[in-house]
Amino acid sequence: MSSSSSPVFKRAKIDGLPSSTKTIGTHSGTFQADEALGCWMLRQTPTYRNSPVVRSRDPAVLDTCDIVIDVGGSYDHDSLRYDHHQRDYDEKFTPKQNKDGTTSERCTKLSASGLVYRHYGKDVIKQYYPDLTEEMLNLAYEKMYNSFCEAIDAIDTGVEPIPGGLDPPVALVYRDSTGLSARVSRCNPRWNEVDATTNQPPNPDERFEVASQMCGDDFMSVLSKIVEADLPARSIVEQAVNDRFECDASGEIIKLPSVVYPGRVKCMNWNIRIRLNHSSSMYCTLIKPECGEFSVSR
Repeated sequence: MSSSSSPVFKRAKIDGLPSSTKTIGTHSGTFQADEALGCWMLRQTPTYRNSPVVRSRDPAVLDTCDIVIDVGGSYDHDSLRYDHHQRDYDEKFTPKQNKDGTTSERCTKLSASGLVYRHYGKDVIKQYYPDLTEEMLNLAYEKMYNSFCEAIDAIDTGVEPIPGGLDPPVALVYRDSTGLSARVSRCNPRWNEVDATTNQPPNPDERFEVASQMCGDDFMSVLSKIVEADLPARSIVEQAVNDRFECDASGEIIKLPSVVYPGRVKCMNWNIRIRLNHSSSMYCTLIKPECGEFSVSR
């Protein structure tokens, strides 16, 4: 099987497309990754492409905005209002697909970016990869949430990354300040910071724009790998699974080009394995093209 049999998806250029005059509203003051990412995602869609962002906590000002996220006290898609701070709020992404084909409800509530992704995420992905089939789009949509968006939601809503959280408290081996949420937080002007050019405190709205673009860059870095590498690798693995009886009468062996090896395990988790008989063992035979030898991996 050749890697050329897998689909190839190229990122579309949208820089020259017309901008929108609609306004996006969010809160003023200290910003976090969820609204910074949410604004970036909205700006990738035709309806809100490059729209100006109005940052305010004044209801009268926010009422003038075409769409409002992370502030306002309501979540109503029909009214284009996407806040998640309500006392009775309990919105979550679609149930998680498990390796055995079952699903489980998530514990992470959607933050502002999660709500935006729920309603506009597929539109964002299609803007950059318009050639995706419906199946591939759905795979990328779920994988993108699992790999990127859920972490933003969890950090913003206080969900710890380990089962049961930190109760009782545990001593962490180290602290990580390299994640996107931490980097966005550092974009906020420090209490004693002075702009060297103006000799005044930095403009928080300008810093928000920097943070929002940072979120977009990270989003696209993850998305491009999923669409341009993982999805084509998945297609190769899926074809190998479908052809497994041609490789061996037992159906327990599939043959793959070694080029897809780095993504094999991830691909198998994308619900390919559940199509097989779970009682059987399945082996992957990987071809090493440089020497023609075989290595076998379960």
